[in-house]
Amino acid sequence: MNALGSGYNYSYYRAGGGAEVDLVLEGDFGLVAVEIKHTSVVNTRDLLGLRNFVNEEKARFGLVINSDTMPRIYEENLVGIPVNWL
Repeated sequence: MNALGSGYNYSYYRAGGGAEVDLVLEGDFGLVAVEIKHTSVVNTRDLLGLRNFVNEEKARFGLVINSDTMPRIYEENLVGIPVNWL
């Protein structure tokens, strides 16, 4: 992404206990956490690392890219988007 001159910084997040976030984007917009799940059904456990990161790091929101058929709002600041919508 940096090679393309996007202006975004990117990383991943791992915490003790196995919690993780696949992609963390940082730019003028703040922090956005992205979790990628190869499932159409995202459960509460799937959201644990994302939720923790968003709350602890004050990220703008968390995004779950998945194989669902429609977008979902899991919580106020956690949303799901089907991969085929991208």
